[in-house]
Amino acid sequence: MRKIYLFTIFSLALVATTYAQISSDTLVLVYGKMLKAADSTPIVGNILYEKLPYYDDMGMASTKTDGSYEIQLIKGETYNFSVTKSGYNKYTNKITVNGNLALDIFVEEDVVELRKLENLIFDRGSDLISPSSYQELNELATWMNENPSIIIQLEGHTDFAGNPDANMRLSEARVLAVQEYLIDQKVKKSRIFTKAFGGTQPVTQERTDEAKALNRRVEVRVIRR
Repeated sequence: MRKIYLFTIFSLALVATTYAQISSDTLVLVYGKMLKAADSTPIVGNILYEKLPYYDDMGMASTKTDGSYEIQLIKGETYNFSVTKSGYNKYTNKITVNGNLALDIFVEEDVVELRKLENLIFDRGSDLISPSSYQELNELATWMNENPSIIIQLEGHTDFAGNPDANMRLSEARVLAVQEYLIDQKVKKSRIFTKAFGGTQPVTQERTDEAKALNRRVEVRVIRR
């Protein structure tokens, strides 16, 4: 029994040593920096990598404050690299790693100057923000905190049905609610202007429920980068 036990330990050790040697021989290093495409300043964020075509080796690497990263991948395999970061266009790149590879990732900033908060939801006639809206507002706050020079204007709109004065007050209350939420996420109040339009600037003149929903919106205008 003792001999069998010792042989089993020796066999397991041999297998582990062989596996470690194979792993060491087949891994390569992909390294570089994640940078803004416009001026090559570093970006702190996450890089998702997925082995194609079956996604049987995947993970996420975080960049350091200087934008640098390192990832160990399997030699000879093809991977998809992707970056999704608030305030930037999505980046994707498919690469085959045949050896150690220096790869700088250049991500373009989203230059849209006016955009609608697509998932911002209020109860009808209310300025209370629905919890389902928090994710989009958190992403906006993160983007602003990562880009401290940016100043925005929140612009509130209602549909044009009902009393114009009441609509104006409601649109103002809603943009103030969004402003307050962003302030709670550590965005300085001095960087968030607000403006209420009531129902004076509808995107459609139709009177269907769908059209009214389109007119009820808060938009983010970047007034300084």
